[in-house]
Amino acid sequence: MVLLGEAPEMLAFLFTAGDAVVIEEDARATLKEGAADVLDAAIGALEPLEDFSAEPIQAALREAIVDGLGVKPRLAFGPLRVAVSGRRISPPLFESMEILGRESSLGRLRALRASL
Repeated sequence: MVLLGEAPEMLAFLFTAGDAVVIEEDARATLKEGAADVLDAAIGALEPLEDFSAEPIQAALREAIVDGLGVKPRLAFGPLRVAVSGRRISPPLFESMEILGRESSLGRLRALRASL
């Protein structure tokens, strides 16, 4: 975000019901072959998480995706960002997931996974 005027579009996903999030075409195009595996690992890591705040979310996802699947960090969180925000570029992922909460975040991850 460069201009303040870009904020409403960039933050709209935070005020959108999970089932109404639209995945932008350029964001969907960035999803690689392993996106389904990444989403499955993320869902599995987040479901049992008791403290759904940014730091535990990040730690659980790094362990499941980066360590568990061996995906490079730069590539590991792209599918999650697309699922959560519908965009390639968004505000910080883990903080966004904390704001959205467990059910909304998991619902968005499951919805993208089901569409692959």
